[in-house]
Amino acid sequence: MKPKYLTLSLFFTVCLFVLNSAAQVVAPKIINGGVLNGKAVSLPKPQYPDEARVAKIGGAVAVQVTIDEGGNVIEAKAIPTRTAPKEHLTVEEEDQARLKELLEPAAEDAARQAQFSPTLLNGTPVKVTGQIVYNFLADNDKAPPKMISGGILNGKAISLPHPEYPQAAAAVRASGAVSVQVTIDENGNVISAAAASGHPLLRAAAESAAREAKFSPTLLSGNPVKVSGILTYNFAAPKKEQ
Repeated sequence: MKPKYLTLSLFFTVCLFVLNSAAQVVAPKIINGGVLNGKAVSLPKPQYPDEARVAKIGGAVAVQVTIDEGGNVIEAKAIPTRTAPKEHLTVEEEDQARLKELLEPAAEDAARQAQFSPTLLNGTPVKVTGQIVYNFLADNDKAPPKMISGGILNGKAISLPHPEYPQAAAAVRASGAVSVQVTIDENGNVISAAAASGHPLLRAAAESAAREAKFSPTLLSGNPVKVSGILTYNFAAPKKEQ
């Protein structure tokens, strides 16, 4: 083969190799979309946490999200709002920071429900990462919620009468824990009590005892509020007579 033909053959071989290599380059499968609020086709509002609303704690919360090829949010993580270490804050500042942190899960939940149109890159659907920003504004025109959740309330009672063991339960030696869902008014009095779990023969006695419990008034930002929570009573069957 003549040298010039050999050179041309080598040239075309190199060109084909370069073209094949370029064709095999995989297009990026995720792109950065920046702030995504204006690109959503559906952007539900977050639920304002009661404690934060009552305390008039608000502000912006940014959520880092990943959107799949179909436009669905598959990952959502709030960017922390705390700006200073705990040890550098006063008690009041720490309390405000704790309340503001309550906004982050609410923002994440809302972000997971957002919907977007699929994003195409060179005709191929790709994932998108970016931020959704939510602004929580205390609404002073509406009365704030007046009830908060207190969790397990046994240790917070100033008076917690023991329930009487029912005679009907003695026949089957019923025992165990009974949980009672209670609502406490602004003065610390139990205004409703309903057993949520436990032996059926022990529930009425637990509810009666729960209604007699007393609590100190609960204040939120200086305002008395109602509290809902659980009182737990443990029943032990009486010993058998010898």
